Amino acid sequence: MKNTNKIIIAIFAALLALPFCSWSQDSSKKELVLNVSYYMNSNKALYVMTSAKTKVAKKFIPVSGVNISLFLDNDSSAYLLGKVTTDKDGLGKAIIPPALKAAWDLSPKHTFKAVSEASKDFDAADAEASITKSKITIDTLADGDVKTVIVKVASFNGTEWIPMKAVEMKVGISRSAGAILSAGDEATYTTDSTGTAAVEFKKANLPGDEKGNIVLTARVEDNEELGNLTAEKIVPWGAALKSDNSFFNQRTLWSTRFRTPFWLLLMAYSIVIGVWGTIIYLALQIIKIKKIGVNSNVPLS
Repeated sequence: MKNTNKIIIAIFAALLALPFCSWSQDSSKKELVLNVSYYMNSNKALYVMTSAKTKVAKKFIPVSGVNISLFLDNDSSAYLLGKVTTDKDGLGKAIIPPALKAAWDLSPKHTFKAVSEASKDFDAADAEASITKSKITIDTLADGDVKTVIVKVASFNGTEWIPMKAVEMKVGISRSAGAILSAGDEATYTTDSTGTAAVEFKKANLPGDEKGNIVLTARVEDNEELGNLTAEKIVPWGAALKSDNSFFNQRTLWSTRFRTPFWLLLMAYSIVIGVWGTIIYLALQIIKIKKIGVNSNVPLS
């Protein structure tokens, strides 16, 4: 009886130890978190972005060098969008290839899948994102001094385009590094029941190019149903950039050599004349000494 109790206790102890053993074996690898997002620019350029990150000291940091396969709807080779390796920011990009156009046209809704390869630091991971086919257009309306930016968003249900309401977006002027300066007073705008967002343009005298052109941009970011959409339009609503080169025609230190300041020229030429004058003077003195030696018949060493 005592032996039986010992066996039962040993079995229970082994069962209790199993989770701890498996945990200790898996603890050597960190958890890899994948994300996948859909992007469309000007209703033409379609591509998929994936990101890889892991949690270190309660913070998520990007993971580079992760090999990820991206798929359209089905994770088989026939539906492969491409294989990418994440960069230093943990990002990878794949353009939807023409070979999958038939599969893309087949349905108004699609699911993008990302599958990473296992490595010495991470186990294999996967992620997916579902989107509905959509389009975004940007137009303008000018009534005297009042200028309005009009953005429309619609989704495709398989037979027709349906206006999308309650779609939040940024509407404004493209600036450096992909930033958008809001065209009005609000940071973001939302489409109404007709799928339209009308924004009054309130950025007068904003610097443009030499013709006064600026780039209006409407951008939907990380929408759960539509993904990321961008539309752009060039309009002459900015202040023309005038290049003033008269400053460079002045005699300054940063001008061309033909516009060197007189004081610098005087200094440089004085140094040159001083050095060469000394050399010429010494040469003349040597010649004079030789002549004196020849006339006096005194041999020179």
